Amino acid sequence: MNSTNRGANRTVILLAGLVLLALGLVSLALGALPGFSRAFDDAAPGVTSTLTDALKATPFSATGHSWLWLIAAPVLLVFAVLFVVFIARQGRGHTRALLSQKPTDDGSTVVDASVAEDLLKESLASHPELVGSRVTTYDVKGTSVLKVSVSCRRGVSPVDARDLVEQQLIALDALLGTTVPALIQVSGGFRTRTAGVTRLA
Repeated sequence: MNSTNRGANRTVILLAGLVLLALGLVSLALGALPGFSRAFDDAAPGVTSTLTDALKATPFSATGHSWLWLIAAPVLLVFAVLFVVFIARQGRGHTRALLSQKPTDDGSTVVDASVAEDLLKESLASHPELVGSRVTTYDVKGTSVLKVSVSCRRGVSPVDARDLVEQQLIALDALLGTTVPALIQVSGGFRTRTAGVTRLA
């Protein structure tokens, strides 16, 4: 839930994963397969020589450098800028305004996101069914949306945890006098497995 395009996110992650996977497999093969290691050592000088000859065959004026570098440098610069922009956009989408009514003659009403976040976290913390919770607010196409992430204790049904969160959201809606869109995320993990077992009535 941020301002980064989902397709771009997945594409970058996929490409980075494939590159890392390829490098990992090559490193593993070099260390575990003597035949592959020997073939790599035999081929490396030839590849290096080919690249060197290609650079020598494309000199730029009297500089002694290849004009291929003049093409590679802008391309690399563009990729670097794109990655910086991509990284800078990560985590965006958060908003501090939960509700904001249009100004009238009497003024305007603004409800800060921290109000709802603190109320929900406090109410959820009192329930032993949950190990922990996290509440954040995002701006999704101009609408403030609450994201409530909770971790179930061992033995607690995710459905029961979801219903519990929904009850707290309904109570929040009644308090605010309006319905706030919300996303509920129920998860487990290491913290859930290592937490003590609590008997529920």
